[in-house]
Amino acid sequence: MNNFQEKARDFARKAWILALRAWAGLKRLAIWLSPPPRLTLTLLGLIFSISLLSWAIGDRAREAVLYFPAVRGGSLHGESRNLPRSASAEKTAELVASELLLGPIDPDLRPAFPPGIRVSATLYRHGVLYLDLSPEAALAPRPELEKGLEALGRSLRASLPWTRRLVLTIGGIEPWLEGLPGPSGGPKKSEKN
Repeated sequence: MNNFQEKARDFARKAWILALRAWAGLKRLAIWLSPPPRLTLTLLGLIFSISLLSWAIGDRAREAVLYFPAVRGGSLHGESRNLPRSASAEKTAELVASELLLGPIDPDLRPAFPPGIRVSATLYRHGVLYLDLSPEAALAPRPELEKGLEALGRSLRASLPWTRRLVLTIGGIEPWLEGLPGPSGGPKKSEKN
């Protein structure tokens, strides 16, 4: 064999050995950089569990329908709002009523109550929801107040359909209850008489 062929074989053998070492080095680097399969599955499972838990207990929004009187005709029309989810019926009722008191977004609807009225208290016991508005609500003219209370009642029933009975009060007193002063100042007469 001539000298050139020996040098070529020697060069090819060295190049092959160098390529094998490089390949082995790359494999070791890839193994070192990649996590073990069990660790990967554990991390993915942990990430999924945390995201599922945060979704389950997170403060997600829910759609509520609020009813407002129409500008023309006065009939009640629904308007959809996204409200935060709450764990209790009392908090849901307070959110719905407070949002209703802010007024409608649609310009064809008018507010159910005059400005400045707020929710004083909510209480839910044994299927009965008690909601008290601030005393300023009683200053509204009777037709407007009746329409506002109707809108509030309808909005609360839509958001809390399992409620058996709804008691709306103003300053702790049910409006137009038998024997209490009506808007004219005198006692209200029974509708049966």
